[in-house]
Amino acid sequence: MMILDDESSQHVDDVCCCIFERFPVEYLMDLARNSSDDVYLLMHREDRNFIDIYIGKNNKDFGEFIAIPVPKRFAVFEPDRNYFELTLKANVAMALRGVRDFHL
Repeated sequence: MMILDDESSQHVDDVCCCIFERFPVEYLMDLARNSSDDVYLLMHREDRNFIDIYIGKNNKDFGEFIAIPVPKRFAVFEPDRNYFELTLKANVAMALRGVRDFHL
């Protein structure tokens, strides 16, 4: 279990707000639901405001980008917007901490 301090938690919230302003939750859920490949958010390591989407296998080095998986479970198998959003936020928190044990 990962516990975030207030500053880290605020940083995760800021990054997630940036993500959801650019890509609404419903849009990300639809991408995960309708793609046969995995869906990732690519976040620039230096400029956390630069976020894009990658669809495919995460079998390459993204260099200056962090690949954050968009979870399929709560978009496809157990559709639930709230759990999807929480799981994606958890993946963002883990990515910012360098942890690679993401929720899929």
